[in-house]
Amino acid sequence: MYKPKSTCKENPETINGNACMQKKASESATMGFIDSRAELTAQLKLQEIARNSSHPNTAIQLQTKLLSWQDQDYNFGTGSINVGKFMEVGLDPNNMQQGQSANLNTSQDDMMSAIRNQWGITGGGLVKGHLWNDNLGGSAMNYNLYPITKAANSDHLGYVENKAKEYVWSHGKPIYYRVEVDANPDINDPKAEFDCEIREWDPNTEALGSLLFGPVTIESDLNDVGAYNEAYETYTGNPADRQKRPKKPKWAKTPKTKVGELTKKELLDRQNQ
Repeated sequence: MYKPKSTCKENPETINGNACMQKKASESATMGFIDSRAELTAQLKLQEIARNSSHPNTAIQLQTKLLSWQDQDYNFGTGSINVGKFMEVGLDPNNMQQGQSANLNTSQDDMMSAIRNQWGITGGGLVKGHLWNDNLGGSAMNYNLYPITKAANSDHLGYVENKAKEYVWSHGKPIYYRVEVDANPDINDPKAEFDCEIREWDPNTEALGSLLFGPVTIESDLNDVGAYNEAYETYTGNPADRQKRPKKPKWAKTPKTKVGELTKKELLDRQNQ
């Protein structure tokens, strides 16, 4: 039986005053962390200039962007590799990024092979699961992927990501999307959870609004790779509702699947991760 839990972690850092939108402030020194506050400050200054200019209706359009992320080291016996821990993004339907298929990531292949051998997983039962969905602009960088069962990846799509796509694709609504991995990143620990939620988001001011969906938790268990429908409401422990698959609009960008499709910056980022 699932136990209700809170996604409000210790040492919260809020974004625009929302207490439940946080990153852990103290992590291992081996973890990488990008904090976009300096960038946000610069953008807010631009907005202030626009407001005080001779054109009072001038608007600075902030696009789909990665607001902050955090990674962690996954230990797999013979080595370790960084994987995703926390991801929060602002999705602007008017300017969506093109994502990347997880197949473009080869850095984590040794880890994936070790996990398959350890837990006797054959075929496609184990995948590199996106925190930020690739069809909504998520990359195949190490910090956006975590090893989970194919069933859990399917649940993430069916119970959460389809709702995010509905807001962006069907309603043209900007949203804030957060995913946090609750797991011990070690090959000997079979379980991992994706805690997810969606909020209103203003691309112009970065302000967060009301909770639109969730939080919902998706559970992955390497001991039971065929366990589907392992999704529940984070706070109550009640089974979550499966979301309808929205129709993909013509303007939605298909994820990149080949190295040749990557930009020079994307190639450099891959080399430096």
